[in-house]
Amino acid sequence: MKSCYLTIDDSPSIHTGDMVNFLAKRDIPALLFVRGDLVAQNPAPIVNAIQHGFYIGNHSYGHRPYGEMSYDECIADIKSCEDEIEKCYKVAGVSRPGKYFRFPYLDRGNGDRVERHFDSVANVDINDDEKITALQNYLKNMGFHQPFKKCAHPLYDNPSIKAAADCLMTFTSYDWMLTTRHIGKWPFHSIDDLKKRIDQDHNLQNSEGNILIFHDQSETFETFQSLIDHMIERDYTFLSFP
Repeated sequence: MKSCYLTIDDSPSIHTGDMVNFLAKRDIPALLFVRGDLVAQNPAPIVNAIQHGFYIGNHSYGHRPYGEMSYDECIADIKSCEDEIEKCYKVAGVSRPGKYFRFPYLDRGNGDRVERHFDSVANVDINDDEKITALQNYLKNMGFHQPFKKCAHPLYDNPSIKAAADCLMTFTSYDWMLTTRHIGKWPFHSIDDLKKRIDQDHNLQNSEGNILIFHDQSETFETFQSLIDHMIERDYTFLSFP
């Protein structure tokens, strides 16, 4: 079975409501990792997403790379985003199902933006760093965990990835490469390029429970719709979160 978990970073945006409707019509569950600063400015789309059954995760308050921040600054940033998420669940009148965290840029505290080369860490202890270890211990003590129960991707044979408290991934859509700021500077230049990349990814075709990263930004919604519909046409199943 070709199956995956859909996770979406950087919510909310001007398109969050449309994205929620798009997914709800297709009965696709998703975990939205929100920026606390954006939620503070506009909580309504996140409250709406919660009421539609979507899960909400912490993607930091200010979306600064954690390698550029002290440990204490990182903790304060996580807590500030937590405050905004808790407010949204309270307004929505829904019990929070779990606590999930994803580092901005997948910079887990040492300055390495892992999202850009995640396939290279299969045999690496990704927590082998004093600051990363301290952040992992904090997240675990606060009840953060990964909700991906069926991930059979080879990366999750790595014990340090499987045991991480933060939410990692196995496939990034690279939708951000088509935004005005990035277009032409990276290997993928069109929606067709990204569709072809999906079709050619061996692990997407051959392992269950792949963890996808998309982005909820002002310029990514068209790309998001096209790629999700492409995956539906290719008979992917989107898994529910526990």
